[in-house]
Amino acid sequence: MKKATAVAHSNIALIKYWGKQDEGLRLPMNASVAIGLEEALTTTTVEFDEKLDKDEVSIIGDEFNEMETAKVSQHLDRVRALAGIKTRARVVSQNNFPKAAGMASSASGFAALTVAAAGATELNLNEKELSILARQGSGSASRSVPGGVSVWYTGETSEESYAEPITFPANWKLKVLMVMAEGTGAKKVGSTEGMALSKKNCPYYSTAVSEAGNNLERLKEAMGKGDWSGFGKVIEDECFRLHAVCMTTTPNILYFKGVTVEVFQTLYKLREKGIEAFFTVDAGPHVHVIVKDENVGEVKQALSELSGVKTIIETGIGGAARLIEQHLF
Repeated sequence: MKKATAVAHSNIALIKYWGKQDEGLRLPMNASVAIGLEEALTTTTVEFDEKLDKDEVSIIGDEFNEMETAKVSQHLDRVRALAGIKTRARVVSQNNFPKAAGMASSASGFAALTVAAAGATELNLNEKELSILARQGSGSASRSVPGGVSVWYTGETSEESYAEPITFPANWKLKVLMVMAEGTGAKKVGSTEGMALSKKNCPYYSTAVSEAGNNLERLKEAMGKGDWSGFGKVIEDECFRLHAVCMTTTPNILYFKGVTVEVFQTLYKLREKGIEAFFTVDAGPHVHVIVKDENVGEVKQALSELSGVKTIIETGIGGAARLIEQHLF
């Protein structure tokens, strides 16, 4: 065994995942599609040490609560089982963006943890196997393993539920603007809790799951034809599908802030001028805007004028999770 460090990119879902058909294995109710975010990174170093009597888990510049620490140890148990060891590990992680705020920190976090822990135990896992393993820690982490534009399959067994790259128009030179809402911290209703509530208490849940499948086919068709407007229509429909489920759950779950809607309205106005940029929002108030390179400046300027916007991070498409040489300890 050795010390290993990995980096993984967060991702933003275009076709949303909201609910599990199998809680233990984290098999999703529907397939999803996401884009990796180049500038949203988690770096994690893992070292297994015979001298430790328990796992030591820390995050630079933040802290893990007891439940989060337990989830990391449970995931390390999966790696230990594959490696045939019982040795405890020291884990140090660092995000360059907020965790638990609707920016998919668990996706990049568990993808980085998976790749680093597999590297430290010298497991020889391919990308599909790493995606399956990462999914068991956090569903969306399966998509952060291959990175890029990826599809995560539902599957009826653990081996069938993984993410892999999906064909994406090469001539769409696009950027993602991560529009961070001001005055927001960790969300009151976490994604795991919200998914369980919606599955149980949203009267439209089964219809929404079916619609996700239809939207995935619409997205594939739009990308296959190079239809930018059609592509944008699908991802905005998906955004509203997810949040309609949340808002009609009992108790109601509202992730939007006022500025979230202001961003939508600003993009609508830009479209009237012929500038096509499209929004999507995961389980939080922050908006991800998908825009072509040629329009980044105008869109960024218009959004920066909104008083509720804290910052705008411009990013390209992030790649696969990978091992690096620079350790955190």
